[in-house]
Amino acid sequence: MALENLAKERNVAIEDVFGAFKESLIVAARKYTKLHKNIEVDVDPETEDIKVVLRVEVVDDFPDYDPNLPPEEVEKLDEHYMLEAEAKEHHPEAESGYLLEVELPFEKFGRSVIEEARRRLKQRVNDAVHSRIYDLFKNKIGTLINGQVLRVEKNNAIISIGSIEAVLPNSERMSKDRWKIGQSVKAVVAGISEQSKGLGTQVTLSRVNKDFVSELFKQEIPEVYDGTIEIKGIARIPGYRAKVAVFSRDDRVDPSGACIGVKGQRIQAITRELNNERIDVVHWDQDPEIYFRRALGATNNINIIKSFEVPGFNPPRTVVVVGDEDVGVVIGDKGQAVRLAGQLLGKEICVFSESDWANHSEEEKDALVHSQDPRTVVKKSASLDTLFNPSPSEATNSDE
Repeated sequence: MALENLAKERNVAIEDVFGAFKESLIVAARKYTKLHKNIEVDVDPETEDIKVVLRVEVVDDFPDYDPNLPPEEVEKLDEHYMLEAEAKEHHPEAESGYLLEVELPFEKFGRSVIEEARRRLKQRVNDAVHSRIYDLFKNKIGTLINGQVLRVEKNNAIISIGSIEAVLPNSERMSKDRWKIGQSVKAVVAGISEQSKGLGTQVTLSRVNKDFVSELFKQEIPEVYDGTIEIKGIARIPGYRAKVAVFSRDDRVDPSGACIGVKGQRIQAITRELNNERIDVVHWDQDPEIYFRRALGATNNINIIKSFEVPGFNPPRTVVVVGDEDVGVVIGDKGQAVRLAGQLLGKEICVFSESDWANHSEEEKDALVHSQDPRTVVKKSASLDTLFNPSPSEATNSDE
């Protein structure tokens, strides 16, 4: 009954608890008897009587094993045999071929041995708990979960997921997130650590992970959930702005319109969960030129005067010159839009307005596009000055 209660309390299988109980008694018995032999625990299911029994076959010599067996396996096989002379110490009539069974009085094992058995039982049950958690979450990395805030420790939120406590680190929260005890929280499973000595298994959650946006799209947009619309890429400045590239497998379904929804209802539901993070839905296209244009402005209306690759940079550097009226849209507030477009495309994008580009000499242009930091070449470029300003997240961190 005590073992069943322990199993229910720790939410592990009774078989695991019972196995750990038997193992702890066997270890204690071996320490008490100083015998590294086969010891078994018998429990009568009706009377609940517990017996610890030394059970070996008496032999006049150990059997011949396969010579290729490793020493540890030979030692394991030897546990089931006892030489006749040693067996007679436990039973005077023991002889070769005799199955020796000796009940060991575990009530005489002593306090220290029993205490060690208790510690071992506790550790084995803990291991079973950690193993269950690991098995439960090892295939859930990147999936959305709902939980409740149990407590906050050093700005890390401890989230209850059923009977499991997960951690949402301060580094994995958005800057506008504020936690209250009992508050409902959505996040994705960012990782799970395997058992480590003294620490156990830890489930880590995230709200800044790109998977969080992807999972919210699946939750709010049926066409994403059923695979009609595929998410091709996500770029984020968590809590401020994101660009999500989408593609429809069905020509009859407009991917951008389906994600935005009637009067923006679908995208607004996602935005609210992201603390009003602005989301640009970009219609992905297999044509690089079309996709590039859409990633910059999310529409086909951006007036691109010219664009070209600058060799020798990793990631690739692309210079784009746009109409004066579009430079603000392409660069965005504090350079957010162009940085996100670069992340989405896997490029470093330098943006110039048409008039700004025309005001530089050819030498300045060449030096500018090849510089590691364009600000060191031309300091009066308004577009560059905006582009390289600190992002909101960087500014927040510096203030803190």
